[in-house]
Amino acid sequence: MKRIKSLAAILLSLTMVMLMAVPAFAAGAYSITIQNDKEGHTYEAYQIFAGDVASDEAQEGNVEGPILSNISWGNGVNGAELLAALKAANAEKYGECETAADVAEALGAENATAADAAAFAEIAALHLTNVEGTATEPVGGNYVINNLAAGYYLVKDQDGSLEGDADTATGYIVQVLGNVTMEPKDSDIPTVEKKVSDEEYTQYEGAQGPGYQPPYGYGYNDVADWDIGDSVPFKLIGSIPDMSAYDTYEYIFTDTLSNGLTLQADTIKVYIARNPYDQVNNYEPLIMGADYTLDVQNVGANGSGSFSIAFEDLKTNRYLTGANKEDYHYVIVTYDATLNTNAVIGLDGNPNSVDLQFSNNPNGDGLGRTPEDTVIVFTYELDGTKVDGENVDTKLEGAEFVLLNGGHTQVAHIENGKLVGWIDLPEGYTYENYKEIPYETWEEFNATNNVIMTSTAEGVFGVSGLDDGTLYLLEIKAPNGYNLMENDLRIDIAATTENGQAWDGIPANALTALTISVDGGNAENGNAETGAVALTVRNNQGSTLPETGGIGTTLFYVIGGLLVIGAGILLIVRLRMRASNKE
Repeated sequence: MKRIKSLAAILLSLTMVMLMAVPAFAAGAYSITIQNDKEGHTYEAYQIFAGDVASDEAQEGNVEGPILSNISWGNGVNGAELLAALKAANAEKYGECETAADVAEALGAENATAADAAAFAEIAALHLTNVEGTATEPVGGNYVINNLAAGYYLVKDQDGSLEGDADTATGYIVQVLGNVTMEPKDSDIPTVEKKVSDEEYTQYEGAQGPGYQPPYGYGYNDVADWDIGDSVPFKLIGSIPDMSAYDTYEYIFTDTLSNGLTLQADTIKVYIARNPYDQVNNYEPLIMGADYTLDVQNVGANGSGSFSIAFEDLKTNRYLTGANKEDYHYVIVTYDATLNTNAVIGLDGNPNSVDLQFSNNPNGDGLGRTPEDTVIVFTYELDGTKVDGENVDTKLEGAEFVLLNGGHTQVAHIENGKLVGWIDLPEGYTYENYKEIPYETWEEFNATNNVIMTSTAEGVFGVSGLDDGTLYLLEIKAPNGYNLMENDLRIDIAATTENGQAWDGIPANALTALTISVDGGNAENGNAETGAVALTVRNNQGSTLPETGGIGTTLFYVIGGLLVIGAGILLIVRLRMRASNKE
């Protein structure tokens, strides 16, 4: 009897547990109440040991509560198979056991430990047979398993019941009481976040002094905007849970790209980090194949598809088994994706999501899945209209423009009305003399690079796939009968986005305003829904040729000068003839 009480004490210390349902000295049916208000669990009770309820008052001289006597194998386990498995696993402890009572006595030996009981529970779970009772729905925050006979019970989540759920199975629960009530200790649940960087953010360089930690997500947030053709940096941040209840621990990121984003698979890097905001260049990246596997699925040049980063057993990672293993709490994945020509302009944006699968059953196989975490990338459109300077209702056809970046060093490469990238100015020209590029040079440059925008009969021109920021619009050819603009136009596109860490996933809450200002004028509202900003470019009628209009200008001035000289000579000749006639 005393050894059976010792067994109870050992089992009470475990999180992987069994349960003895024995109301003191009463005969009849008993219950197990599991305090858990999370839906989705299906708890099962398996009777491992059966017996009679008794008191040890007569034997011990005091009353310490009910105990189980006349122990036999319960209805929930194959006793013969379990006994054989126990002997094979630990011959020293169970080698002499022949009956259920012998096993119970070995478990309750004075030198027995909680580890012994945990090992027993793990082996017993492999030889379960009949379920004695179940509980499938919480009532008032409790799952209740009723109508149980006296005995030791192993209680666990039904196999597969939490597959794909963002929850974990409870460990085996131990109690040695009558009708029992317990609160299960669930395994730790990992979390995952996805972040996207914006080019306006710079990498933290630790300039704030020793020990300074930048804000969480520094340089990486939930919302960004970029040009089509840009490489967009992403970061996945997965927390590392307490894995002690598991023999092995699977851990799988699954990242899903929208059509507007094309994965650059060669940029993927994986790290084990101390903090979520750590700069990954502080760590050596993990080795693909040795530390993790990469599976890229249906990712093409036109975007969409997904990829997975999988750890077959995160517990064996060298960072998590070394001397400083307690310092590491996060798995971080970084990669770039190109914003491509399928990118959606405006409010719908270009979302990108991640979820995390993880081992969620410490008693066996099973994978849980976190909710998706999504970030979004925006890009915008510039709509221009060319009009008569005196009558804006008169739309002008045939004006030609190029779009320059904020530094006047690159020109927009445009295909089918969409930006596809930025290319350097024609050879020999820089930001210092870009206005002096002759039209003929632009024509030649355009033949291979598609940089010229031409106004239609309705005066319309434009380009989509732009980041916010400063741009310059340079007119290189005026409509027939109109003067060329002497200067380029400065265009400032400003997007108001939610760049925090808690975006709610609603696009309208991510992009809240879009404006445009031209040459330092007042900002005018754009259309955040469509992602478009508009400007009107005016030209005045006249015959004045541009300062940068090419060789025709030079010829005009040369011929004009000769005509002036000729007129002067003619005037002198006529004056001399008149004087001669008078004489």
